[in-house]
Amino acid sequence: MHKFDLAQTQAVADLFAEPRETRDDAWREKFYAAVPDASLMAFEPQVTQGPDKFPYFHLAIPDPGPVTPFCITHLLDVVLDNGLGIAIFGDSSRSQDPEWVFTYGDLLSYSLFGHFDGDPAGRLSSGGSKQDQVLVAAPSEQYLPTRARKAMGNFVRQMYHHPDPRIALVCNPQATLMINLTLADYGDEDTLRKAIHYLCWYLPRTYRIAPMPAGWPDSSFVPLG
Repeated sequence: MHKFDLAQTQAVADLFAEPRETRDDAWREKFYAAVPDASLMAFEPQVTQGPDKFPYFHLAIPDPGPVTPFCITHLLDVVLDNGLGIAIFGDSSRSQDPEWVFTYGDLLSYSLFGHFDGDPAGRLSSGGSKQDQVLVAAPSEQYLPTRARKAMGNFVRQMYHHPDPRIALVCNPQATLMINLTLADYGDEDTLRKAIHYLCWYLPRTYRIAPMPAGWPDSSFVPLG
């Protein structure tokens, strides 16, 4: 059950009152504990493109008085189904930059592991592969859910005009997601590097992603979206 917890709202407000330069790991853990069920307000329109060109659902510490409450746990399925991040502001004026920004990958991480920073148990195993073995498999629904694949696929099709984006989980021996973007497709390493960097926005921070090397077949890769 979603809590819409006003005590957690006050906790978040108190944390936002601390100077940004003093917000250390202990501050972040307190924030992560308070923010999922904190009652927040939304804006109209609710979704706005950020400076990084990704779409964010905007929330804020509510003004005094009646408010239609929103909270992260309440919105989690909505944002993950629609490829959104969440930006949280200190007040309804939005006169300052957001106090905190969650990428899609941060929110996906929370849905999978109950933690915004990725898998705290570090369960990204190699599947028993040896140093000289390369194992290629489809990422499971538990590892990379269908809705995350869809969001990534829509981005690659729109941003890079790829007609058939595909992905696989490659262990060599570390577990790495590999997408069928290649240097030959985009002509220069800088463009390819930026593409991979942007795709990290969709993934938990403990995940790795890489482009497909030249000469690799993508027949065993699964479609994105």
